[in-house]
Amino acid sequence: MKDINPLVISLRIFDEIGQNGFLLTSGILEHHNSMTVGWASLGYLWRKPMAFVYVRPQRYTYEFMEKYNFFSINFFNPNYSDILHLFGTKSGREIDKMHPQKITPVDFEHKAVYYNEAKYVFICRKVYYEDLKPENFVDKLFLKNYPLHDFHRIYYGEIEKALVSL
Repeated sequence: MKDINPLVISLRIFDEIGQNGFLLTSGILEHHNSMTVGWASLGYLWRKPMAFVYVRPQRYTYEFMEKYNFFSINFFNPNYSDILHLFGTKSGREIDKMHPQKITPVDFEHKAVYYNEAKYVFICRKVYYEDLKPENFVDKLFLKNYPLHDFHRIYYGEIEKALVSL
């Protein structure tokens, strides 16, 4: 992996997030969890490149996001769609998703974990979070996404490091 300025990365962001998804990973090498994310955004806020990830409270990764101050976003080539499907449908509470998978977790400065096989990685430092609230939905039709009232927590992460596969 090679360092790259996150502001020069050219991603087809709607395809990468909305169609393909990515792995959100939180924790340290000895204790981490990943989940596939399809609802997220990247942007520029507070004069910083930022990632905004949405995690429901019942997800196992939520516990890791609450405990650790860093997380990674891992974009993969389409040939990893089976991994993204597994990580999006199975919980780390139920199965060991990490073994025997064809992706390799890598320690980033004892702060975060990313995957060696990813094509792009963003290492993010958690700087803010907020919970979605039903009363703040202007268009109430979007509430249909929450039949259990399990509203996402949005984590704002400053992108401190961007990596690209060689």
